[in-house]
Amino acid sequence: MMSLRVTAVLLTCASLLMGCAHGNLPGTTIPATDDNRAIYDVLVAFRTALENRDSAALTALVSKKYFEDNGTVDAADDYGYEELATKVLPQSLAATKEMYVTIEIHDIVVRGDSATADIRYASRARLDLPAGTLWDSHREFNRVEFEREAGHFMIVKGL
Repeated sequence: MMSLRVTAVLLTCASLLMGCAHGNLPGTTIPATDDNRAIYDVLVAFRTALENRDSAALTALVSKKYFEDNGTVDAADDYGYEELATKVLPQSLAATKEMYVTIEIHDIVVRGDSATADIRYASRARLDLPAGTLWDSHREFNRVEFEREAGHFMIVKGL
């Protein structure tokens, strides 16, 4: 038979653990502040839009200020919002027939109207290419950058 004291200690520990679970974003140890939740929601919407191969939903999450340098000094592989919306996404998604994506959010840092999210993503896609069907998999760490525009965080770099 459990003593009243042991029961009280166990109930206190359980309530503390439950309080921690509700104080963080799902699946993370990141505090569920309003700004962190907004960034989390954008990343979840991004994952959903990728899996649905929905170019319009993806571009709705991206700022017109978007710029990608692909991590190189070669300007030839740089592109902005217009090329992302009219070339990169439509061409990539046209070849993609199925896509599965998981995103683990490791950190979110908000500084005023700017924010970063450090993520690990895994993707698996079935591509229909001229040479035939191919399953392609990727697993990487990435930093996604955001800016608040009209009260909403928008992706400005890191796709």
